Amino acid sequence: MSEEGEPAGRKKMLDRSEAVLGEIPVSAKLALGSERLRLFVTSTRIIVARVGKRGAGAVAATSLFGRLSGALEDFFKSGRESLGARGIEGLAPDEILASNKDNFYIRHGDVVSVNVVKMGPRSWLTLVTVSEKLEFLTSQEFLKVVELLETILGGKVTSSLL
Repeated sequence: MSEEGEPAGRKKMLDRSEAVLGEIPVSAKLALGSERLRLFVTSTRIIVARVGKRGAGAVAATSLFGRLSGALEDFFKSGRESLGARGIEGLAPDEILASNKDNFYIRHGDVVSVNVVKMGPRSWLTLVTVSEKLEFLTSQEFLKVVELLETILGGKVTSSLL
């Protein structure tokens, strides 16, 4: 063990100069179900943090059984997800990344474009990087999302109403 109480060879690297400027709760569609995520916008990057998954029951709303299984899944998972989500609030960016092995980040310089489209009470975010295209759905207020992203990405952000 090192002096900081960390396992030997593993230094705690916290950059206190990087601040979380805001966050956007989003969901991403998977082949079967969806995943709840949070986008933490910092002064140098966007951190994509996993909150929880929803299975096929959450999207199988065409049958009575699908609706019931989705509701049960929401009931049992939402408490755990809320605890996990609250656990990452107030953490430093590097601590958010370390809180789940599936969390990752996108440097501002790697973002090619972000398109935010308001559709009713929700908005679609399409984030294109130098290596991939990510699509998210959010219920956060449209203007707050656009303003937060424009603060760090400037002219890379476009927005429209449908």
